Amino acid sequence: MTRIVLALTGFALLGACGLRGPLERPVPLWGNPPNEGPLDPRTIKAAEEAAAAEKARQDAERKAADEARRRQLEQQAAPPATPTP
Repeated sequence: MTRIVLALTGFALLGACGLRGPLERPVPLWGNPPNEGPLDPRTIKAAEEAAAAEKARQDAERKAADEARRRQLEQQAAPPATPTP
């Protein structure tokens, strides 16, 4: 009887261990299962990669525009050098 109570207590304690919150479906070890739509891990990963690439492209464009604006302002601020006779 004592062993049963100890075993049930142990199982209850072990049952409380583990991940909490929503569980995510792992990527399959082999094969190529059909896409499950917007919640599929492959779809989510592709969307994240596309968003990161778009952000990198926008950052590069913004940096190039800032550099061009800086050069233009430098040219306006510094008078052209006059040749010495």
